Amino acid sequence: MSDLVSVIIPARNEAATITRVVSTLMQMDWVDEIVVVDNGSEDQTGDLAAKAGATVVFEATPGMGEAVRAGLKAARNDWVMKLDADLDKFQTDLFARMVEARAPGVGLVKGAWNDLRDNMPMTRLLVGPAMRQLFPRMPDLRAPNTGIYLVNRSLIAHHEIIGNYAADLDVMVRVHAAGAGIAEVDIGRLENNPRDVGHYNAMAETILAFFLHLHAHDIGKELMVVADDGVQVTHHCLGRIAAHARVGGQVDIYLGADGLAADILRDVLEPYPTARLHPLAQLTQHLTTQVRMPAQIIAPNGSSVAATEAASSAAVHDIDLLQMPIDLSRFVADTGYALAGGAVIKQGALKRLGHPTAEAPANAREVFQSLATKVQHR
Repeated sequence: MSDLVSVIIPARNEAATITRVVSTLMQMDWVDEIVVVDNGSEDQTGDLAAKAGATVVFEATPGMGEAVRAGLKAARNDWVMKLDADLDKFQTDLFARMVEARAPGVGLVKGAWNDLRDNMPMTRLLVGPAMRQLFPRMPDLRAPNTGIYLVNRSLIAHHEIIGNYAADLDVMVRVHAAGAGIAEVDIGRLENNPRDVGHYNAMAETILAFFLHLHAHDIGKELMVVADDGVQVTHHCLGRIAAHARVGGQVDIYLGADGLAADILRDVLEPYPTARLHPLAQLTQHLTTQVRMPAQIIAPNGSSVAATEAASSAAVHDIDLLQMPIDLSRFVADTGYALAGGAVIKQGALKRLGHPTAEAPANAREVFQSLATKVQHR
């Protein structure tokens, strides 16, 4: 992976400052390219940015997340720095600190600034407490919702980033869920324009909805799937896997046999760097050296090697175990997950396996049996 840095700048109606911003960045030796995302401007933002030397991408759909997605897609390097269009407020020479803070295992470097007039109510009252509850192993950052950061985009499914103001938080959560480290560096002082209560109310609504979305998807939980083959996975839990991977959750799939179904799984999950396939023989080593609690295992019910290995591992490591309905005579469903987030991916994989299916209804679910329920029904 190259250490070169692309800079992306979401911009809407920034004609007054964009030339100066691009020119300033062009003088920095760590900048390889500058991508300005013109997010529906009604002025000359795009034309002026191009004349100053930037690559300009036009994204008509309004929203910070829409612009960030477009910029990450257009950048030619994996390391991408996202900056605001009002750089005249910042000590821009200190941005190099983020580049210098990269280290093995680090996937994101946040830039924290100091504004003596801003006591950071959104961070203190909402973002900080929510992050500590949802992600207790994430570093307790001083400025978690800063919009200035350097990210290794190869670690995340950047095309799935949420389309609104919470996009910067989404990037951070995805990097953390991928198992990479997060660093924070001081980038100096600035003076933001005063914000009114209405501004903070709107921010809070958006950010709270984002955190509730993450909570509903168990984003902080590692999902391990153990199966005899890829056919079991595709039929019984690919919807759950795809939905978890799409929001950035970590998924590790252990298969007893390779083959066509495994190749299809690799293909449909390839856009999601946090989803990986492994031989079943690696499960024990993974649980011993790599698993990050909390975690959940999904495995076939019955007496197969995969089912036995999963049940044994779950008991030893105190991991939740859900079982797929392979042997229906011994199955009692007590847990279900909606297919909504993963239905299209699952249906595509089934068709490639030769099992064409009608579109799943909006309330379709994949059902499982917990180990506790199985014990009670013996």
